[in-house]
Amino acid sequence: MEIKQLEYFVTAHNCGSLSKAAAKLFTTQPNVSRVIKLFEQELGSPLFERTSKGLKLTAYGKSIYSYGRL
Repeated sequence: MEIKQLEYFVTAHNCGSLSKAAAKLFTTQPNVSRVIKLFEQELGSPLFERTSKGLKLTAYGKSIYSYGRL
């Protein structure tokens, strides 16, 4: 786990979308998506449910988020 992955994950959740997170992180949406996807692969579980209304944390995502915002 890298700090960058955790930062992108927490920011994406706080913003509610990958594109808004990208703007806040001064990067592109595909880059944020790639970093989070690799993070999910590393952890072995999805962190978000992607919906038409944005991102929703999975149960596992909630546990990682509580760790990440410390």
